[in-house]
Amino acid sequence: MALRHALLGLLTHQPATGYALNATFKAQMIHFWHAHHTQIYRELLKMEDEAFVSSEHVAQHDLPDKKIYSITDRGREELIDWLRQPTSFQPKMKDENLLRMSLLQLLPLDEAIRYVEETKAHHEQVAQQIRTFQAAHQSEDDTLGYLLTSEYAIRMMENYAGWADWAIEEMKRRAPNAT
Repeated sequence: MALRHALLGLLTHQPATGYALNATFKAQMIHFWHAHHTQIYRELLKMEDEAFVSSEHVAQHDLPDKKIYSITDRGREELIDWLRQPTSFQPKMKDENLLRMSLLQLLPLDEAIRYVEETKAHHEQVAQQIRTFQAAHQSEDDTLGYLLTSEYAIRMMENYAGWADWAIEEMKRRAPNAT
C-alpha cells in the first residue's frame, strides 16, 4: 500500500486536489515511485471511504468543480503506524535498461557503446533536472524526506553515469581487436 502512504505523506504538508497531488507526486517521487493519475484518484476515493482523508467540494465558475483532500487524524495515525513497521528491505528492481545491458554482446561494439552513451546522457539529464527543481522549489522549510530522496536520486543518476564510463571502457578493452 505504498501509494496510499505516499499520498498521505504529501497531504501532511497541505490540503490538495487530486490534480495537485498527481503533479507533486511526479515532481517529488518519480525517481523512486511511479503511479498513474487514475491510480491516485482511485486511492483517494478508497482513503476517503476509510476516513483517512476528507474532502471539500469546491464549485468553480469557468472550470469543473474540484475536491480538495485533507489528511484526517486517522490518516495521520495510519501513516505513522506504517512508518514504524519493520520493512524487509528487499530490493525491487525491474529495469528494462539493465535487461538490455545484459544482452549488449549481441550488438556490434559501436552500437553497444552508442546505447550506453545514450543512457548515460539520459541519466545525467535527469540528475540535472532534479538539481534544477531543487534550486527552484526547495527551501529550508521543506521536508527532510524530500531532501533525502531527491539527493539519493541525484547520486543514483551520477553513479549510473560513472558506471557507464566504466562499461564503455570495459567493452572497448574486451573488443576482439583491442590492444
